[in-house]
Amino acid sequence: MSSRARIGIVVGAVVVLVVALIVASSGGDDDKSKDSGSPTSNTVTVKDAKPVGGVQKLRFAKGGTIHFTVKSDTTDEIHFHGYDVHQDVKAGGQVTFDVPATIEGRFVVELEDHKTQIAEVEVDPS
Repeated sequence: MSSRARIGIVVGAVVVLVVALIVASSGGDDDKSKDSGSPTSNTVTVKDAKPVGGVQKLRFAKGGTIHFTVKSDTTDEIHFHGYDVHQDVKAGGQVTFDVPATIEGRFVVELEDHKTQIAEVEVDPS
């Protein structure tokens, strides 16, 4: 085998290794509930004063931003416990929460007047 062929094989192997490392590092976390920056990944839909699909589990890293949206066909106050943030939502409307993730733990998000939990926000250590 010529030295030119050996160099070609080595270069090809290095390219394959680099591509494999890039794919492995970008696809390691399949948890779609993590804060991915996607505006639709953290949307809670409320129908008839209940969360569609059950209580939604939303996870965020401490030090980042807690970002989620509630779309509701029910007028109520959305209360994000622990962080003590609340917003009124009208029937057919939506509200978005953007809160610095400064407190670790699990926190309830509920329809305050209906006393119905619609989400659980978990803030993990960074």
